[in-house]
Amino acid sequence: MAKYTVKTGTNAKDAATVLEKGRTVAQMLLGNPGYPTLQSQLPALNVLCDALETTSTAMLFNGGKLSREAKHLAFEALRDALKEISGFVQGISKGDKALILSAGFDVVKPRTKLQTPESPKDLKVQRTVERGILKVKWTRVSCSKLTYLEMAEKGSDAWQRIHTTRNSHVMTNLQTGTEYCFRVQAVTTGGISPMSEVVSNIAA
Repeated sequence: MAKYTVKTGTNAKDAATVLEKGRTVAQMLLGNPGYPTLQSQLPALNVLCDALETTSTAMLFNGGKLSREAKHLAFEALRDALKEISGFVQGISKGDKALILSAGFDVVKPRTKLQTPESPKDLKVQRTVERGILKVKWTRVSCSKLTYLEMAEKGSDAWQRIHTTRNSHVMTNLQTGTEYCFRVQAVTTGGISPMSEVVSNIAA
């Protein structure tokens, strides 16, 4: 089955187009059984949509510098949020066209078969002076849409998975003196990479 790529739809320069995309995504994701983990992000997405709509309306009555700056900031914030959500949609859908469309995004079909990505490199786990906190970072895989970060206590097979679009994550509420193991996978339009090496450290 062909794998499709999420078309973010945020390259437009006009606020109206980006706002419409934000409203569409928020509406179609709400209660969508294919994306249960994204439901908690929808209130924040709606707030960003409201902010862009409000600042755009204000520009009609006051085209001053402050109004333009407020609209620009709201525009960029909504675009960034949509890009982040599109990464989650790509990873969760695994390139399934119908599932991507159900989230309010358009699709781009790959012209050629893409190679499965390599696993992320340079995984590091750093201790901090704060109790119960470990900082995890790695080198981002080119064209990755999403990263799966997994954690388990040393000697345990009960891996817990976190989805992130970044190349670092701060783990909190860890048990002091306990050694934790970490590994990561990259998600691209070509598929899911093998797991990285496992790296561990002890929470302060």
